Amino acid sequence: MSDAHGPPASQPLSSTAAPRWSRGDQILWTYTNPAHPGLYDQRPVTVIADDENHLAVWLESGTRMLHHVLADGSGIRTADGPARFGAPRAQGLKRWQGPGVVAVFQPGADYSVWFFENPGSPRRDSFYVNLEEPFTRFDCGILTSDHVLDIVVDSDGTYRLKDEDELEFARSAGMFSDEKVERIRAAADSAIEDVRTWRFPFDSAYPDFQPEPDWPMPDLPAEASWDFES
Repeated sequence: MSDAHGPPASQPLSSTAAPRWSRGDQILWTYTNPAHPGLYDQRPVTVIADDENHLAVWLESGTRMLHHVLADGSGIRTADGPARFGAPRAQGLKRWQGPGVVAVFQPGADYSVWFFENPGSPRRDSFYVNLEEPFTRFDCGILTSDHVLDIVVDSDGTYRLKDEDELEFARSAGMFSDEKVERIRAAADSAIEDVRTWRFPFDSAYPDFQPEPDWPMPDLPAEASWDFES
């Protein structure tokens, strides 16, 4: 437990100075929230692939990660309505629960795609489309900001919006302006079009990905600190 939380990474790098990571490198996948500066959702991950078209990372089950909690240490979802986004928060630490996840980021894209295992199947063909800011690279990872609204996509291509009510809560709490909400919804429409046409990364080989058996589990940096641990 600590009273101060260090930054997730150094200053953002220009496109010419941006690093290109190799398979097996360990980096930090970090979300910030402008309504709660100084707090992070940070996940240590292993790079699967990194090229001009996409970055794919592996989040291993059991990985220690930073996340937001309410000021008393309670889970964010225990708050009602706009308080989920406007109530004071603190820094929490937890472990990633459930099976490991492949996440794919594309330069300039307003969303990332997470590949989850389906129950009873070895394939990662259940997709979670996370609406977010296009990612920025740092020397030790990537940085983005979550846009609350998400899309759940089944292996057969059917989809549904998730957390539309929370997007309205975020608007009511002053986290997003009306204009920002409209941009987020437009980004969701664009992502849905990619689902309908089954564009990359939905048509990729990542549903069959398996991590290298000798990859060590990444961990948070030594300077990471938090207020509550669960």
